[in-house]
Amino acid sequence: MKFVAQYIEQRDIVPSDFNFHLTRLWSVIEALAGKDARLAEWFLQANTVAEARLYPIYEQKALLSPAAKAVLDEQYRNEKGHPKAVGMWNGESVKKDGASIMLIFDNSPMPGDLDITLGEENTTVCRLGDFNAIAQIVSTIASVYMPAYVAAAPRTYSSKRVFDDKPGVGWMLYLPGVITIQQVPEARALIPVHAASKRQTGTIIVSVTDAVFSVDNPEHIEIANRIEIRLVDQHLLPRYVDL
Repeated sequence: MKFVAQYIEQRDIVPSDFNFHLTRLWSVIEALAGKDARLAEWFLQANTVAEARLYPIYEQKALLSPAAKAVLDEQYRNEKGHPKAVGMWNGESVKKDGASIMLIFDNSPMPGDLDITLGEENTTVCRLGDFNAIAQIVSTIASVYMPAYVAAAPRTYSSKRVFDDKPGVGWMLYLPGVITIQQVPEARALIPVHAASKRQTGTIIVSVTDAVFSVDNPEHIEIANRIEIRLVDQHLLPRYVDL
């Protein structure tokens, strides 16, 4: 399973503040760990497993470890104003248990990027749970980052989407704004995402609710593709170049 989000940073954010960016990510990690305990601990990616385990990302809840901060500060010491990429790994060596996160920021005028990739047992299961569980993760990412979109799909879905220059729907896709069933009748569910003020700020469009979305199921691919076409027909699906 893969989650991808792209977001435009708020103007008052200090671009190279590793403490801020990794503390903000903690809410997403908590949501993931609530579904799968193997996603509770993360390490900086390194050349070897032994080296990576020397650098846990967090010292305790939401607090960047001094070891990880020292590595990042040194890595980007002369890179002020250039994109920063923090790669992390969950410490599991078995592929189905493994997971990675790539967080890219200080990337203006391009959007920041959050990419979460989870190993799976096979194409018909999801370690996080059913569509409601996936929607909770998508909603958390949307609330934390206020992104242009959040896509959740199997890792190989990218080759199945209709448009190469736009996000795919896959299992589900968050978009800012209110989207109704009249606009996307092919959707199996539309889940509102609200701000703290209770105002709806976005909508999660779900393609499959009665099973785990599988790239091996032609019906699942067809539903997601039809939603993508419907969104484009109504100018609701953004192009990457316009983000």
